[in-house]
Amino acid sequence: MKLLRHPLVLGGIMAALALSAHVQTAQAQVMDRILRDKSIKVGFIPAPPGVIKDPASGELGGYYVDGLRYIFSTIGVEPEFVETTWANFAAGLQSGQFDLSMAGTFATIQRAAAVEFTKPIHYLGYSAIVKKDDDRFGTLADFNKEGVKIAVVQGGAAQEYVRENFPAATIVALSTGNLTAPFIEVSSGRADVGIEDAWQARRYASVQPGVTDLFQDNPYNLLPIAWSVKRGNQDLLNFMNTSIDFMLLTGRWERMAHDYGMTGRFYDRPNLQPFGMVTEDAAAKE
Repeated sequence: MKLLRHPLVLGGIMAALALSAHVQTAQAQVMDRILRDKSIKVGFIPAPPGVIKDPASGELGGYYVDGLRYIFSTIGVEPEFVETTWANFAAGLQSGQFDLSMAGTFATIQRAAAVEFTKPIHYLGYSAIVKKDDDRFGTLADFNKEGVKIAVVQGGAAQEYVRENFPAATIVALSTGNLTAPFIEVSSGRADVGIEDAWQARRYASVQPGVTDLFQDNPYNLLPIAWSVKRGNQDLLNFMNTSIDFMLLTGRWERMAHDYGMTGRFYDRPNLQPFGMVTEDAAAKE
């Protein structure tokens, strides 16, 4: 006990407590500032049907945009949208260019080291586009060969997947936010395979008769799709998680998405059971 009374020990404890209080205060300031200024900066990447940017007017639509506007309208906050890319959204959060990334991002281990993800909004798998007359590819293992060029969006989760699973292939990394860009590389003959999410692949193949969507009936590498905040911004993360739960469980987001057609995504409905006292009829059914 005498050791705890030593001036150096007491000083260290007080410094640690002060630092902890400072960190907690800094974290709490994010939502405090948003509520005080009635404004939040939101990073986005055009990626239909979640985020749709009108090429002429620059106006934003899509069910992500509609959902986010609804969430913040309920607390009197106006979103200010800042365009970013898959390669730069994490840096944009870290540098303070925006507070929240609305990009529908695959939540991966590597990305989780750079940002904090919300709980999943929904889930999405991958597929691959090849030329219709190219019979070299029937399984994923066929991609892992020397001389095979695989196009991906730079900074996207597909790039991580290809690097890990197809090391013998050559990666063609495209610096763009356009998720159909890898498929365009295949159509033009600059790549053998284009990999992106299954919804984008299905949409592209439906309007390009010269290509095949290899895994349209069985997407692979199904992962959670989430939004993200800067590491340490726990109060904003808590608010977004509560909001996402509310939007999904009440069916609001699903109704908003209805106007945009098929999304190609899935979400996890809760398996609810009676809590507390139940009627005799309900108990008999269990």
